[in-house]
Amino acid sequence: MTQGENQHVTFTQAGEVTGDMVKIQVKGGRSWRRAEGYAVPVGDHGGVWADGNLPVLCVVHDPDTDGLYWANVTKQLLFARRHGEVLKTITISQDQKLDDESLADFVAEVRSYLSRYRGNRIIQAQLGDMAGVEFGPSDIVQHHVNVYGEDLIFWQRRGEGFATLLHSDLDWHPEYIGPENFHPQGRPGLLPGMSVVADTILSTAEAQWLAACFDAAQWAREPAVGDPPLNTNIDARDHYVARRVEHHLRIEPDALTRSIEKLRTQMATDHELAILAKELEAGTCAEALSKPWREMSDEARRLVTFYLVEEVHAGAPALPIDEQFRIVWRCPRPAAEYGFDARVGRPSTRRSSNREVVPASQLRAGDRIYWLSRQGNERGRTVSAVWDSEDTPGTVCVRFDQLTLGDTFWPEEWFARKVSTKPR
Repeated sequence: MTQGENQHVTFTQAGEVTGDMVKIQVKGGRSWRRAEGYAVPVGDHGGVWADGNLPVLCVVHDPDTDGLYWANVTKQLLFARRHGEVLKTITISQDQKLDDESLADFVAEVRSYLSRYRGNRIIQAQLGDMAGVEFGPSDIVQHHVNVYGEDLIFWQRRGEGFATLLHSDLDWHPEYIGPENFHPQGRPGLLPGMSVVADTILSTAEAQWLAACFDAAQWAREPAVGDPPLNTNIDARDHYVARRVEHHLRIEPDALTRSIEKLRTQMATDHELAILAKELEAGTCAEALSKPWREMSDEARRLVTFYLVEEVHAGAPALPIDEQFRIVWRCPRPAAEYGFDARVGRPSTRRSSNREVVPASQLRAGDRIYWLSRQGNERGRTVSAVWDSEDTPGTVCVRFDQLTLGDTFWPEEWFARKVSTKPR
């Protein structure tokens, strides 16, 4: 079957059809000749040639030698893609001659490549069926089975600034992974030998596998030249906002009350905002104000998000997730923030009869904590404000002793806090 210069070729063996099929792009004439062989421009065929259901070969006929020369177009394009390159020209060596003498080797090489190509497509389809998602032909998909027989799937879409982790033990609920979720200096874990990546607890082996996949797919997070721009991943946006809202409530338990107070003030002059609030509050206000985030209905969560979040800015899909989606909270942070690198000394965890050790996520304004200098000297400091960090989402910002800036901490970092005689 032919269409223009594109041919579909089915291989046979001992007179029987094998089922192996390729597409062949046929070119003829002196214009394709180069000093080292032959060259065929990719043009706007790159996506089709690289990601089609069938691999594509290119065969050039040289009228001066009356010879045929061939190259595996799909293989060249995918090799370039894995190295972050956009191939503009298919190169064909003079040694890649197709004649009676080389025909057997040609058939063996192409059929071997077809087996791997078809196998990868089948595996990808099976993983998609298992996780209940549909992978695109240019997506990077990797599979891992942990010691408990649970399946993990790494998924990177081309041109998307983050990856997706699908975990069978989490009912395949997607967890969106960005570079901000990997911490070379380590992040305090919940258990020995465990790591926290985004909000997912992984074993060391799982975290190392995920980090290796993420690093290997770095090139794919850059949009390909000529590819149409991706649309905003709405599921990723909603998941990110929900995760941030839950963290916000945990770090700032009074944030909901403060946000509602500010909202009521805004509604006095914004009629449309007042109408929207009334619609969202119908039948769900009591639940939103009384239940923990994870026990709320979807309607109550939407209302709480409306109370807390003024707006969400969405940037280019190629940005990391914490940069792509920027939340404007209805009640902004009380002060600017230092980063981790600006910290001098560390929290003390020395115990005594009048101290308790608590994580940073449980600190509140008025707490008396203890701090170790670089030399290990300890002194007391008073917490003046605690908030959900905006510069490093997912962390905790703590301001001490009425200073003008807050220090950044992981939620799981431990502090020795003076036991208060006052009820909290």
